[in-house]
Amino acid sequence: MHSLRFFLVLTMILALPAWAWALQGYVQPVGDGGTIAWGSGEVAVVRPLGGHAGDGTDGESGIDVGGESSSFALRLAATQARKQLIDMILAVRIDARGTVSAYLADEEDATARVRGIVQNSPLERPTAVGEAGDIRVFERLRGKLAEVILPTTIQFQSGIAPRMSTSMEQNMAFVDQVPEEAGVGTAGYTGVIVDARGLQVTPALAPVIYGQDGLGAYGPFLVSRANAIDKGVAAYAVTDDPASLRERVGDRPLVVRALSTFGSWRTDLVISSPMARLVRAMMQVGDAVDNCRVVIVLDPPAGSADAPGAQPFAIESGESGAGQPAKEE
Repeated sequence: MHSLRFFLVLTMILALPAWAWALQGYVQPVGDGGTIAWGSGEVAVVRPLGGHAGDGTDGESGIDVGGESSSFALRLAATQARKQLIDMILAVRIDARGTVSAYLADEEDATARVRGIVQNSPLERPTAVGEAGDIRVFERLRGKLAEVILPTTIQFQSGIAPRMSTSMEQNMAFVDQVPEEAGVGTAGYTGVIVDARGLQVTPALAPVIYGQDGLGAYGPFLVSRANAIDKGVAAYAVTDDPASLRERVGDRPLVVRALSTFGSWRTDLVISSPMARLVRAMMQVGDAVDNCRVVIVLDPPAGSADAPGAQPFAIESGESGAGQPAKEE
């Protein structure tokens, strides 16, 4: 009996997709019960199903969850959760220029595809009919969803490094950084950890890392669209511990300190010119680019256990609504 139980548990574990074990990283709370895990790319919403003990109602809507009404309560909760999931995805920033909503403003077919993906998103629910508990719906900013929301106008793997409007070397104190991990030339590094704590960075799907010289060191211009869809241009985390980030950056990451953000939305980062030159050189060898081996370290999000007393992020609502995304200026 025990052997059978062990076999069933092992089978369930092995059946989980690879991304289920992926680095969760920086988990951003969004609205009521929503989260975005910027390591794995999972966007999720948790909603209560079932009211207070013994009252027989859904605590949020007052709908009877017992008997014939339980299926309706489940459908209602799932519909509400998926609506919030769509709003969250549309509010995600692609880059310094706009959000998913802004990029899809004139793309009715793409917007419809996003809605179709979310409407068929996985649903986790209590095992017994009428049982109180939570439902959870989720999707990933990877794979089929990323293929739709990542703009085709982004010049992935162009090899042409973008330039900031002005060099920052004259505007910032020069920081002569030394790599924290020594390797044999650039071949010794397996990835990059950018410590951006204290800079109030806004996570994005296609961030760019610049040097103080104004030239891009890493970003979509180096990464293929296929790899960006599969892995994400960069992951975000709340620790710079190489052991915790090994899955993403390998065994010998280069640790770099970000000096500032760039752009009004604070999605792009600036590192010192010497470190930028080293990053550019190491991205020419090995598999760091192919595997998008870059992690950006942020402060714990407001509302998390590591930042008690702070409020979670909220989804801004407007007249345009989720179905009619407005363009950004």
